[in-house]
Amino acid sequence: MKKIKGSSLADGHHHHEHHDLCSRRDFIRRLGLFTAGSAFVLGNTPVQALQSSSLFRKLAGLESDRVLVLIQLNGGNDGLNTVVPVENDLYYNYRGDISVAKNEAISLSDTMGLNPAMQSLMPLWEEGKMGIIQSVGYPNGDLSHFRSTDIWLSASDHDEYLQTGWLGRHLANQNPDFVENPPNNPLAVQIGGASSLLFKGDALDMGMTLNDVGILEYLVENGVIYSMDGLPETVYGDEMRFMRTQANNSFRYAESIKSAYDESSNRVEFDSENLGRSLSIVSRLIKGNLGTKIFLVSLDGFDTHANQLGDHTALLTELSTAVSDFYNDLSADSRSEEVLIATFSEFGRRVFSNGAAGTDHGTAAPLFVFGDTVQGGLIGEDPKLDAEDLDEFDNMQHEYDFRQVYLTLLCDWFGISKEDAQEALGSDHEKVPFLDVPNTVNNESSTAPISFKLHQNYPNPFNPVTTISFTLQQSATVRLQVFDVQGRLIQTMIDRRINAGNHSLRFDASGLSSGTYVYRLQTGNQIETKSMTLIK
Repeated sequence: MKKIKGSSLADGHHHHEHHDLCSRRDFIRRLGLFTAGSAFVLGNTPVQALQSSSLFRKLAGLESDRVLVLIQLNGGNDGLNTVVPVENDLYYNYRGDISVAKNEAISLSDTMGLNPAMQSLMPLWEEGKMGIIQSVGYPNGDLSHFRSTDIWLSASDHDEYLQTGWLGRHLANQNPDFVENPPNNPLAVQIGGASSLLFKGDALDMGMTLNDVGILEYLVENGVIYSMDGLPETVYGDEMRFMRTQANNSFRYAESIKSAYDESSNRVEFDSENLGRSLSIVSRLIKGNLGTKIFLVSLDGFDTHANQLGDHTALLTELSTAVSDFYNDLSADSRSEEVLIATFSEFGRRVFSNGAAGTDHGTAAPLFVFGDTVQGGLIGEDPKLDAEDLDEFDNMQHEYDFRQVYLTLLCDWFGISKEDAQEALGSDHEKVPFLDVPNTVNNESSTAPISFKLHQNYPNPFNPVTTISFTLQQSATVRLQVFDVQGRLIQTMIDRRINAGNHSLRFDASGLSSGTYVYRLQTGNQIETKSMTLIK
């Protein structure tokens, strides 16, 4: 892996030039006028409607209301300070004053904790609706913000430069009369930010962003984005007239988006931060039956080279609050079961702090998934921080390729065939087991023996909350129950089919008396039990 000049705060002016380049490129992207999509403003937040590709047409043809909401954490989220290896002394040795204290982290398992800023997500975790895929990255990770972002959005290899996104790969096969006869509703919507490579196809830049709510009001009233009145009869006026004509002609979905927005409402009062406002709009569009399959929203600021603890805490608080509000708002109208939420970031941060109370660009980091069909718990092994497990630049090795996550989303969530999904990704990967969606293909043998391990609860003794974890080698129907020493059932914590991987559940004994309790995991004819002690 080549070290990118500018990936570290110590690179001085190269680091600032690196960010300037990112800003210039985003500015250039914002200038795109020849688009097949459309954009406007809802609630002072720019909304970009994105067009169709052959993959999107497959999504549109599915007899399903499933929606995917992607949350992009721009800047490179520090995974080690998000999901914390609380029992790994090397983490505390490497991080020093910017580490998250073990007694402050929220227990997820006997070895891992969650940043305390993410407390608002714990109800989802406890209900098994939050999954954490550990150590996600790609081979030969690039430490440049814009290059690594392009790799994630295009699903390309580190040395492959693509100008198309993984969800826009088939745009070259679009209908030849697509511009003249577009679909009635957008199949993908980006809220805020610059134009995204994620939805870009071979021929067209599919979106344009407008940032003035007055433009939306004018559009709804007059049917166009820009007025053609008052332009001077000069070369400048001719150029403006042409540009405005192109913009007006490109805008396809104002009526359907505005209608969906107006026909719904938020049942939860969202936080006023940017991500909260964006997700409040997404919730209204989903509940207003817009019919859009994919939403992309973003949260900036994760490039925490200095003074990380305060900034990162604020970002994780905003992320957690917004996701919690979003899920609760959908759930209040019984719409949560059709929505899956997934986060991603262009890379993680380095294992070592940088001497400026921050961290520099790194490699692997965890991803979060949320939803009613998510197999809750930790998926994958804990981060490996021993010197022999790091790469030549002292960065973490990834366990899962991010394209494995994409493949799972396309196959297990949208029900697209593996062949079509691999065509979109341009490569062959295996899925990651983090979803339990009805009517998806299960390729595992139903006759194979189930291998599992029930772990000791942590903490133990406890008062009044502890975490019970177990590991499945393959998908299975499992039952996890808690009994008192007389064998009386206290609680059935889970009783359903779940996917392979590591799983953790929170047991709250607030209403129980001090004493010894037994928890039992059963799958098929196999049973394993352990005891735990409640001390009040």
